[in-house]
Amino acid sequence: MRTRLALLGVLSLSVIGLATNAGLAQGVAARAGQAIDGVGRGIKQEAQNVGSALRRRFDAVRNEVNRMGVPSRVYSRLHWDKALVSSRIEVHPVRGGSILLRGTVPDAETKLRAVTLASETVDVTSVIDELTVLTTATTVIAPGRVIR
Repeated sequence: MRTRLALLGVLSLSVIGLATNAGLAQGVAARAGQAIDGVGRGIKQEAQNVGSALRRRFDAVRNEVNRMGVPSRVYSRLHWDKALVSSRIEVHPVRGGSILLRGTVPDAETKLRAVTLASETVDVTSVIDELTVLTTATTVIAPGRVIR
């Protein structure tokens, strides 16, 4: 009988211990869940802050571009285009959104590129093309000479 009571006591303590461990595990899980929720809320808030900052900066840049005059916009497009690096192009406003392009370009393809970029710029109504295509000098080599 004593053995049964002892066994019953051990069994009761084991059940209580398991229940306590389950309760602790649930408490730990609940705290971990709350911490993860907090991190998620923080990330969401920061993402919203970054999004708002980007929108404000984009609006500021757009306003600056809108404040630029038509000649400045055209000049910027021509100046930063890789194909036009070796060109010397002046941009002059004429009137009513018309632009005059004057200067030198290395070839006909580059000239077409400059005129196209200018004509596709916002608020440009027409382009007056006074660009000059540079011709390459022809080198005459005497017969039998090797040039390295």
